[in-house]
Amino acid sequence: MSPTKRYMQFVKPYYWQIALTIVIGIFKFAIPLFIPLLIKIVIDDIIGAEGLSSDEKLTQLYLWLGGTAILFFLLRPPIEYYRQYYAQYVSNKILYDIRQHLYGHLQRLSLRYYANTRAGEIISRVINDVEQTKNFVMIGLMNLWLDLATILIAIGIMLTMDVPLTLVALLAFPFYAFSVKYFFGRLRDLTRERSQALANVQSYLHERVQGMSIIKSFALEKHEQKIFDETNDGFLEKAIDHTKWNAKAFAVVNTITDIAPLLVIGYAGYQVIQGNLTLGTMVAFIAYIERLYNPLRRLVNSSTTLTQSFASMDRVFELVDEEYEVTDKEGAKDLGIVDGKLEFRGVSFHYNNGETEVLSNLNFTVKPGETVAFVGMSGGGKSTIVSLIPLLRCDGRRHFNG
Repeated sequence: MSPTKRYMQFVKPYYWQIALTIVIGIFKFAIPLFIPLLIKIVIDDIIGAEGLSSDEKLTQLYLWLGGTAILFFLLRPPIEYYRQYYAQYVSNKILYDIRQHLYGHLQRLSLRYYANTRAGEIISRVINDVEQTKNFVMIGLMNLWLDLATILIAIGIMLTMDVPLTLVALLAFPFYAFSVKYFFGRLRDLTRERSQALANVQSYLHERVQGMSIIKSFALEKHEQKIFDETNDGFLEKAIDHTKWNAKAFAVVNTITDIAPLLVIGYAGYQVIQGNLTLGTMVAFIAYIERLYNPLRRLVNSSTTLTQSFASMDRVFELVDEEYEVTDKEGAKDLGIVDGKLEFRGVSFHYNNGETEVLSNLNFTVKPGETVAFVGMSGGGKSTIVSLIPLLRCDGRRHFNG
Protein backbone atom coordinates (compact mmCIF):
# COMPACT_ATOMS: atom_id res chain seq x y z
CA MET A 1 0.00 0.00 0.00
CA SER A 2 1.36 3.42 -0.94
CA PRO A 3 2.18 5.97 1.81
CA THR A 4 -0.64 8.21 0.57
CA LYS A 5 -3.25 5.43 0.92
CA ARG A 6 -1.92 4.56 4.36
CA TYR A 7 -2.11 8.21 5.37
CA MET A 8 -5.72 8.32 4.22
CA GLN A 9 -6.55 5.75 6.92
CA PHE A 10 -5.88 8.51 9.47
CA VAL A 11 -7.94 10.95 7.39
CA LYS A 12 -10.96 8.62 7.06
CA PRO A 13 -12.57 9.48 10.46
CA TYR A 14 -12.72 13.13 9.37
CA TYR A 15 -14.20 12.78 5.88
CA TRP A 16 -17.37 14.68 6.78
CA GLN A 17 -15.47 17.58 8.37
CA ILE A 18 -13.22 17.81 5.30
CA ALA A 19 -16.24 17.75 2.99
CA LEU A 20 -17.87 20.54 5.01
CA THR A 21 -14.66 22.58 4.82
CA ILE A 22 -14.55 22.15 1.05
CA VAL A 23 -18.20 23.19 0.62
CA ILE A 24 -17.65 26.32 2.73
CA GLY A 25 -14.46 27.02 0.79
CA ILE A 26 -16.27 26.79 -2.55
CA PHE A 27 -18.57 29.60 -1.45
CA LYS A 28 -15.54 31.59 -0.30
CA PHE A 29 -13.81 31.31 -3.68
CA ALA A 30 -17.00 31.61 -5.73
CA ILE A 31 -18.03 35.00 -4.33
CA PRO A 32 -15.06 36.93 -5.87
CA LEU A 33 -15.85 35.34 -9.27
CA PHE A 34 -18.78 37.75 -9.49
CA ILE A 35 -16.43 40.76 -9.78
CA PRO A 36 -15.44 40.26 -13.48
CA LEU A 37 -19.10 39.76 -14.36
CA LEU A 38 -19.89 42.99 -12.50
CA ILE A 39 -17.23 44.78 -14.57
CA LYS A 40 -18.92 43.59 -17.78
CA ILE A 41 -22.32 44.77 -16.55
CA VAL A 42 -20.96 48.20 -15.59
CA ILE A 43 -19.14 48.69 -18.92
CA ASP A 44 -21.70 47.22 -21.35
CA ASP A 45 -25.06 47.58 -19.61
CA ILE A 46 -24.57 50.81 -17.64
CA ILE A 47 -21.79 53.00 -19.07
CA GLY A 48 -22.33 51.84 -22.66
CA ALA A 49 -26.16 51.81 -22.48
CA GLU A 50 -27.39 54.39 -24.99
CA GLY A 51 -30.99 54.42 -23.79
CA LEU A 52 -30.18 55.50 -20.19
CA SER A 53 -29.66 59.02 -18.89
CA SER A 54 -26.75 59.96 -16.63
CA ASP A 55 -28.94 59.83 -13.53
CA GLU A 56 -30.31 56.43 -14.49
CA LYS A 57 -26.79 55.14 -15.10
CA LEU A 58 -25.68 56.36 -11.67
CA THR A 59 -28.73 54.75 -10.05
CA GLN A 60 -27.97 51.43 -11.74
CA LEU A 61 -24.29 51.70 -10.75
CA TYR A 62 -25.11 52.36 -7.08
CA LEU A 63 -27.61 49.51 -6.98
CA TRP A 64 -25.14 46.99 -8.38
CA LEU A 65 -22.28 48.19 -6.18
CA GLY A 66 -24.49 48.29 -3.09
CA GLY A 67 -25.77 44.77 -3.62
CA THR A 68 -22.24 43.48 -4.18
CA ALA A 69 -20.99 45.26 -1.04
CA ILE A 70 -23.75 43.65 1.04
CA LEU A 71 -22.81 40.25 -0.39
CA PHE A 72 -19.19 40.74 0.57
CA PHE A 73 -19.66 42.29 4.03
CA LEU A 74 -22.42 39.94 5.26
CA LEU A 75 -21.43 36.59 3.77
CA ARG A 76 -17.68 36.68 3.23
CA PRO A 77 -16.47 37.16 6.89
CA PRO A 78 -18.33 34.19 8.47
CA ILE A 79 -17.53 31.97 5.47
CA GLU A 80 -13.84 32.89 5.74
CA TYR A 81 -13.81 32.27 9.52
CA TYR A 82 -15.44 28.84 9.46
CA ARG A 83 -13.40 27.71 6.47
CA GLN A 84 -10.12 28.56 8.22
CA TYR A 85 -11.30 27.14 11.55
CA TYR A 86 -12.42 23.76 10.23
CA ALA A 87 -9.38 23.41 7.97
CA GLN A 88 -6.97 23.92 10.89
CA TYR A 89 -9.08 21.87 13.32
CA VAL A 90 -9.24 18.81 11.06
CA SER A 91 -5.58 18.91 10.03
CA ASN A 92 -4.40 19.25 13.64
CA LYS A 93 -6.63 16.38 14.76
CA ILE A 94 -5.14 14.15 12.06
CA LEU A 95 -1.60 15.00 13.17
CA TYR A 96 -2.62 14.32 16.78
CA ASP A 97 -3.83 10.83 15.85
CA ILE A 98 -0.66 10.06 13.88
CA ARG A 99 1.62 11.09 16.76
CA GLN A 100 -0.46 9.05 19.19
CA HIS A 101 -0.04 6.02 16.93
CA LEU A 102 3.70 6.62 16.49
CA TYR A 103 4.35 6.96 20.21
CA GLY A 104 2.52 3.73 20.96
CA HIS A 105 4.58 2.08 18.21
CA LEU A 106 7.85 3.46 19.61
CA GLN A 107 7.15 1.97 23.03
CA ARG A 108 6.95 -1.52 21.53
CA LEU A 109 10.22 -1.38 19.59
CA SER A 110 13.18 -3.32 20.92
CA LEU A 111 16.19 -1.96 22.79
CA ARG A 112 18.35 -2.91 19.80
CA TYR A 113 16.43 -0.46 17.63
CA TYR A 114 17.18 2.36 20.06
CA ALA A 115 20.79 1.26 20.34
CA ASN A 116 21.20 1.47 16.55
CA THR A 117 19.06 4.57 15.88
CA ARG A 118 19.90 8.12 16.86
CA ALA A 119 17.38 9.83 19.11
CA GLY A 120 17.41 12.95 16.94
CA GLU A 121 16.38 10.90 13.91
CA ILE A 122 13.36 9.51 15.77
CA ILE A 123 12.36 12.92 17.11
CA SER A 124 12.69 14.46 13.65
CA ARG A 125 10.25 11.93 12.20
CA VAL A 126 7.69 12.20 14.99
CA ILE A 127 7.77 16.01 15.17
CA ASN A 128 9.04 17.55 11.91
CA ASP A 129 7.93 14.95 9.36
CA VAL A 130 4.48 14.50 10.87
CA GLU A 131 4.05 18.30 10.91
CA GLN A 132 5.07 18.50 7.25
CA THR A 133 2.28 16.09 6.29
CA LYS A 134 -0.21 18.74 7.44
CA ASN A 135 0.35 20.45 4.09
CA PHE A 136 -1.03 17.36 2.35
CA VAL A 137 -4.29 17.81 4.25
CA MET A 138 -4.44 21.56 3.72
CA ILE A 139 -3.32 21.59 0.07
CA GLY A 140 -3.92 18.12 -1.32
CA LEU A 141 -7.27 17.36 0.35
CA MET A 142 -8.74 20.85 0.65
CA ASN A 143 -7.16 23.64 -1.42
CA LEU A 144 -6.70 21.43 -4.46
CA TRP A 145 -10.44 20.72 -4.64
CA LEU A 146 -11.26 24.36 -3.95
CA ASP A 147 -8.98 25.49 -6.75
CA LEU A 148 -10.50 22.90 -9.08
CA ALA A 149 -14.00 24.14 -8.20
CA THR A 150 -12.88 27.73 -8.82
CA ILE A 151 -11.52 26.78 -12.25
CA LEU A 152 -14.71 24.94 -13.24
CA ILE A 153 -16.98 27.77 -12.09
CA ALA A 154 -14.86 30.33 -13.93
CA ILE A 155 -14.88 28.23 -17.11
CA GLY A 156 -18.66 27.81 -16.84
CA ILE A 157 -19.20 31.58 -16.59
CA MET A 158 -16.75 32.22 -19.46
CA LEU A 159 -18.56 29.71 -21.70
CA THR A 160 -21.84 31.56 -21.21
CA MET A 161 -20.13 34.76 -22.36
CA ASP A 162 -18.12 33.56 -25.40
CA VAL A 163 -17.22 29.96 -26.33
CA PRO A 164 -14.35 30.59 -28.82
CA LEU A 165 -12.63 33.03 -26.45
CA THR A 166 -12.93 30.48 -23.63
CA LEU A 167 -11.19 27.85 -25.77
CA VAL A 168 -8.38 30.32 -26.48
CA ALA A 169 -8.02 30.90 -22.73
CA LEU A 170 -7.61 27.15 -22.17
CA LEU A 171 -4.89 26.61 -24.80
CA ALA A 172 -2.09 26.67 -22.21
CA PHE A 173 -3.69 23.97 -20.00
CA PRO A 174 -2.12 20.90 -21.73
CA PHE A 175 1.37 22.45 -21.60
CA TYR A 176 0.87 23.24 -17.92
CA ALA A 177 -0.16 19.66 -17.12
CA PHE A 178 2.83 18.19 -18.96
CA SER A 179 5.33 20.49 -17.22
CA VAL A 180 3.90 19.72 -13.76
CA LYS A 181 4.15 15.97 -14.38
CA TYR A 182 7.72 16.31 -15.67
CA PHE A 183 9.15 18.50 -12.94
CA PHE A 184 7.39 17.42 -9.76
CA GLY A 185 8.13 13.70 -9.99
CA ARG A 186 11.84 14.43 -9.61
CA LEU A 187 11.14 17.14 -7.05
CA ARG A 188 9.68 14.58 -4.65
CA ASP A 189 12.91 12.55 -4.64
CA LEU A 190 15.02 15.67 -4.10
CA THR A 191 12.76 16.79 -1.27
CA ARG A 192 13.10 13.41 0.43
CA GLU A 193 16.91 13.59 0.20
CA ARG A 194 16.85 17.12 1.60
CA SER A 195 14.65 16.02 4.53
CA GLN A 196 17.02 13.17 5.37
CA ALA A 197 20.01 15.50 5.27
CA LEU A 198 18.24 17.94 7.59
CA ALA A 199 17.38 15.08 9.96
CA ASN A 200 21.09 14.17 10.04
CA VAL A 201 21.96 17.70 11.14
CA GLN A 202 19.25 17.64 13.79
CA SER A 203 20.33 14.23 15.09
CA TYR A 204 23.96 15.33 15.32
CA LEU A 205 23.03 18.48 17.23
CA HIS A 206 20.71 16.58 19.58
CA GLU A 207 23.43 14.09 20.54
CA ARG A 208 26.25 16.64 20.83
CA VAL A 209 24.25 19.12 22.90
CA GLN A 210 23.41 16.33 25.34
CA GLY A 211 27.08 15.33 25.50
CA MET A 212 28.59 18.84 25.53
CA SER A 213 30.15 18.30 28.95
CA ILE A 214 32.11 15.31 27.60
CA ILE A 215 33.20 17.25 24.49
CA LYS A 216 34.58 20.05 26.66
CA SER A 217 36.17 17.66 29.16
CA PHE A 218 38.24 16.01 26.40
CA ALA A 219 38.82 19.25 24.43
CA LEU A 220 37.12 17.83 21.32
CA GLU A 221 35.64 21.11 20.10
CA LYS A 222 37.71 21.31 16.88
CA HIS A 223 37.07 17.65 16.05
CA GLU A 224 33.31 17.99 16.61
CA GLN A 225 33.25 21.24 14.61
CA LYS A 226 34.82 19.42 11.67
CA ILE A 227 32.21 16.64 11.81
CA PHE A 228 29.37 19.18 12.07
CA ASP A 229 30.74 21.11 9.09
CA GLU A 230 30.71 17.93 7.00
CA THR A 231 27.16 17.11 8.10
CA ASN A 232 25.98 20.65 7.47
CA ASP A 233 27.71 20.70 4.06
CA GLY A 234 25.79 17.55 3.14
CA PHE A 235 22.52 19.30 3.92
CA LEU A 236 23.58 22.41 1.97
CA GLU A 237 24.37 20.29 -1.09
CA LYS A 238 20.97 18.58 -1.02
CA ALA A 239 19.20 21.90 -0.38
CA ILE A 240 20.91 23.52 -3.39
CA ASP A 241 20.01 20.56 -5.65
CA HIS A 242 16.41 20.91 -4.51
CA THR A 243 16.45 24.68 -5.05
CA LYS A 244 17.85 24.39 -8.59
CA TRP A 245 15.17 21.94 -9.72
CA ASN A 246 12.43 23.90 -7.99
CA ALA A 247 13.60 27.11 -9.71
CA LYS A 248 13.47 25.38 -13.10
CA ALA A 249 9.92 24.22 -12.41
CA PHE A 250 8.82 27.72 -11.40
CA ALA A 251 10.44 29.28 -14.48
CA VAL A 252 8.75 26.93 -16.95
CA VAL A 253 5.31 26.64 -15.36
CA ASN A 254 4.90 30.34 -14.56
CA THR A 255 5.97 31.24 -18.11
CA ILE A 256 3.25 28.97 -19.50
CA THR A 257 0.59 30.51 -17.24
CA ASP A 258 1.75 34.02 -18.21
CA ILE A 259 1.29 33.28 -21.92
CA ALA A 260 -2.46 32.60 -21.53
CA PRO A 261 -3.46 36.25 -20.80
CA LEU A 262 -1.51 37.40 -23.88
CA LEU A 263 -3.46 34.99 -26.08
CA VAL A 264 -6.77 36.20 -24.64
CA ILE A 265 -5.86 39.89 -25.00
CA GLY A 266 -4.73 39.38 -28.60
CA TYR A 267 -7.78 37.40 -29.74
CA ALA A 268 -10.29 39.47 -27.73
CA GLY A 269 -8.78 42.75 -28.98
CA TYR A 270 -9.11 41.55 -32.56
CA GLN A 271 -12.75 40.57 -32.02
CA VAL A 272 -13.57 43.95 -30.41
CA ILE A 273 -11.99 45.82 -33.35
CA GLN A 274 -14.00 43.68 -35.76
CA GLY A 275 -17.16 44.44 -33.82
CA ASN A 276 -17.77 40.81 -32.84
CA LEU A 277 -17.18 41.31 -29.10
CA THR A 278 -18.12 44.01 -26.60
CA LEU A 279 -15.47 45.88 -24.65
CA GLY A 280 -17.03 44.78 -21.36
CA THR A 281 -16.75 41.11 -22.34
CA MET A 282 -13.09 41.57 -23.22
CA VAL A 283 -12.30 43.23 -19.88
CA ALA A 284 -14.27 40.57 -17.99
CA PHE A 285 -12.38 37.80 -19.79
CA ILE A 286 -9.02 39.34 -18.89
CA ALA A 287 -10.15 39.40 -15.25
CA TYR A 288 -11.39 35.81 -15.44
CA ILE A 289 -8.14 34.60 -16.99
CA GLU A 290 -6.36 35.68 -13.80
CA ARG A 291 -8.87 33.77 -11.69
CA LEU A 292 -8.49 30.81 -14.01
CA TYR A 293 -4.71 30.57 -13.79
CA ASN A 294 -4.18 31.88 -10.26
CA PRO A 295 -5.21 28.49 -8.77
CA LEU A 296 -2.65 26.84 -11.05
CA ARG A 297 0.02 29.27 -9.89
CA ARG A 298 -0.94 28.56 -6.29
CA LEU A 299 -0.42 24.88 -6.94
CA VAL A 300 3.03 25.59 -8.35
CA ASN A 301 3.88 27.85 -5.43
CA SER A 302 2.73 25.10 -3.06
CA SER A 303 4.63 22.39 -4.92
CA THR A 304 7.62 22.50 -2.59
CA THR A 305 5.53 22.05 0.54
CA LEU A 306 3.33 19.42 -1.15
CA THR A 307 6.31 17.34 -2.28
CA GLN A 308 7.79 17.81 1.20
CA SER A 309 4.60 16.29 2.57
CA PHE A 310 4.93 13.20 0.36
CA ALA A 311 8.60 12.79 1.30
CA SER A 312 7.72 13.18 4.97
CA MET A 313 4.98 10.56 4.61
CA ASP A 314 7.59 8.12 3.33
CA ARG A 315 9.78 8.78 6.38
CA VAL A 316 6.88 8.51 8.83
CA PHE A 317 5.75 5.13 7.49
CA GLU A 318 9.32 3.85 7.40
CA LEU A 319 9.21 4.31 11.17
CA VAL A 320 5.78 2.68 11.40
CA ASP A 321 7.11 -0.34 9.47
CA GLU A 322 9.87 -1.05 12.00
CA GLU A 323 9.13 -4.57 13.21
CA TYR A 324 8.81 -5.62 16.84
CA GLU A 325 11.70 -7.90 17.80
CA VAL A 326 10.50 -8.73 21.30
CA THR A 327 7.19 -10.60 21.32
CA ASP A 328 5.52 -13.16 23.56
CA LYS A 329 6.00 -16.82 22.87
CA GLU A 330 2.96 -18.86 21.98
CA GLY A 331 0.98 -19.65 25.09
CA ALA A 332 2.44 -16.82 27.19
CA LYS A 333 0.44 -16.19 30.33
CA ASP A 334 -0.44 -13.02 32.21
CA LEU A 335 1.97 -12.45 35.07
CA GLY A 336 -0.73 -11.48 37.51
CA ILE A 337 0.00 -10.24 41.05
CA VAL A 338 3.62 -10.76 42.13
CA ASP A 339 5.44 -10.38 45.43
CA GLY A 340 8.40 -8.54 43.88
CA LYS A 341 10.85 -11.45 43.58
CA LEU A 342 13.09 -11.24 40.49
CA GLU A 343 14.97 -14.28 39.21
CA PHE A 344 17.20 -14.79 36.16
CA ARG A 345 17.66 -18.43 35.13
CA GLY A 346 20.26 -19.24 32.47
CA VAL A 347 19.82 -15.89 30.70
CA SER A 348 22.04 -15.21 27.69
CA PHE A 349 21.84 -12.10 25.51
CA HIS A 350 23.47 -10.47 22.48
CA TYR A 351 22.38 -7.31 20.63
CA ASN A 352 22.84 -8.46 17.02
CA ASN A 353 22.96 -11.86 15.35
CA GLY A 354 26.50 -13.16 15.19
CA GLU A 355 27.87 -10.78 17.83
CA THR A 356 29.53 -11.89 21.04
CA GLU A 357 27.13 -12.48 23.91
CA VAL A 358 26.97 -9.64 26.42
CA LEU A 359 25.44 -12.01 29.00
CA SER A 360 26.02 -15.75 29.08
CA ASN A 361 24.07 -18.21 31.24
CA LEU A 362 23.35 -15.59 33.91
CA ASN A 363 21.69 -16.73 37.14
CA PHE A 364 20.73 -14.61 40.15
CA THR A 365 17.77 -13.89 42.44
CA VAL A 366 16.63 -10.64 44.03
CA LYS A 367 14.25 -11.11 46.94
CA PRO A 368 11.36 -8.72 47.76
CA GLY A 369 12.64 -5.57 49.51
CA GLU A 370 16.28 -6.52 48.88
CA THR A 371 18.76 -3.96 47.50
CA VAL A 372 21.31 -5.31 45.00
CA ALA A 373 24.31 -3.54 43.42
CA PHE A 374 25.86 -4.61 40.10
CA VAL A 375 29.61 -3.93 40.09
CA GLY A 376 32.04 -4.53 37.25
CA MET A 377 34.15 -3.11 34.48
CA SER A 378 32.68 -0.92 31.73
CA GLY A 379 30.96 -3.02 29.07
CA GLY A 380 30.48 -5.95 31.41
CA GLY A 381 26.70 -5.99 30.98
CA LYS A 382 25.45 -4.09 34.04
CA SER A 383 23.21 -1.74 32.02
CA THR A 384 22.04 -4.63 29.84
CA ILE A 385 20.79 -6.55 32.89
CA VAL A 386 18.80 -3.56 34.09
CA SER A 387 17.47 -2.93 30.57
CA LEU A 388 16.21 -6.50 30.25
CA ILE A 389 13.97 -6.24 33.29
CA PRO A 390 11.39 -3.89 31.69
CA LEU A 391 10.97 -6.36 28.80
CA LEU A 392 8.51 -8.18 31.07
CA ARG A 393 6.14 -5.38 30.09
CA CYS A 394 4.21 -5.70 26.84
CA ASP A 395 1.12 -3.76 25.73
CA GLY A 396 0.82 -2.29 29.22
CA ARG A 397 0.58 -5.73 30.89
CA ARG A 398 3.23 -7.92 32.55
CA HIS A 399 3.86 -11.29 30.91
CA PHE A 400 6.15 -14.23 31.45
CA ASN A 401 6.88 -17.25 29.32
CA GLY A 402 6.20 -20.48 31.18
